[in-house]
Amino acid sequence: MTSNREAQTHYCETYGFDAERRRARLNLLDLTEADAALGDYLRSRVLVPNGGAIAAAFYTRLRDDPESQLVFDGADLDALHRTMTDYLWNFGAGFDTPGYFEERLRIGLVHAWVGVPLGIYLCACQVLRVLILEQIDRCIDAVQERLDLCAFVNKIVTLDAALASDIYHIAQLRNLEMSVTRLSDERARLRHAADTDALTGLANRASLLPRLAQFLTVSVRTGEPLCVIMADLDLFKEINDTHGHLVGDQVLRDTAVRMRTAVRDFDLLGRYGGEEFLIVLHNTPLDIARQVAERVRRRIGEYPFSVRDIGLRMTISQGIALAHAGDSVETLLARADAALYAAKQAGRNRVMVADDPGRD
Repeated sequence: MTSNREAQTHYCETYGFDAERRRARLNLLDLTEADAALGDYLRSRVLVPNGGAIAAAFYTRLRDDPESQLVFDGADLDALHRTMTDYLWNFGAGFDTPGYFEERLRIGLVHAWVGVPLGIYLCACQVLRVLILEQIDRCIDAVQERLDLCAFVNKIVTLDAALASDIYHIAQLRNLEMSVTRLSDERARLRHAADTDALTGLANRASLLPRLAQFLTVSVRTGEPLCVIMADLDLFKEINDTHGHLVGDQVLRDTAVRMRTAVRDFDLLGRYGGEEFLIVLHNTPLDIARQVAERVRRRIGEYPFSVRDIGLRMTISQGIALAHAGDSVETLLARADAALYAAKQAGRNRVMVADDPGRD
């Protein structure tokens, strides 16, 4: 049966500690099967009999350090003492198994999550190492045995500290990546808010004009046709005067919804101001632009707007302008606006084309 130390390798897989990397780390520290036997001897002769005393001395040292006090302030010291004692009783056991790496990575990650500075963690490892070595000196008389056990302790403490350092740095990188993602998302949200009309959810004038300028530049360079449609709800002021601005606002929102269903997915639709809307149709000839405008006109007028149980019949007038050589954003919009004015003068609820006022 596979033990827990061998079965669970979530952190190893997540943070790149595959079998080859684990083996390389052990080889670097010269941890071999002979060390496994030393570990058994160390635990039985030194750590199991004296684990509680070492743990108590360890936390006494940390409590005496001002910086460590900040880390452990409010912590359950009894629970920490039990955890440290258990660690000492199992010190280095199964160091060559995936489960050992898994547990040390988990412990390092927990310390990183709760905000223990890496420097304090590494200093604590050194304190523990010294306490274990001191206990070896007390318990083991044979000089060579002491040297061998001390070498094993140094290897295991180095392995554990190195794994903690690895996971600390990886966790910091992950946190930075998450922070960058959050900042990017927030920036996108703010940009969207800055570019969007709060009432209708359409693009606002501030974002429409720069994009129109870009389309106009492309049109001049490539010769692709570019059309703009200026659209204005007819007699909208009467809605506000008769029913109030809340009703008028809802009419504008519903107008935006209907216009979205009339334009194509790649057309640029926005609120130009008040009850006036702008549609930018890039790579679109005049006859297609006129079809889009007629579709908008029909969608607005085909059935009443229902607001607060009030049925309001609305119409819309539109002016179309095709970009000419030498046009600027201002001249192009001025011609579309003139066509819109002509549509209003001709009786509203119609589409007029700039430079061709006879067509309706």
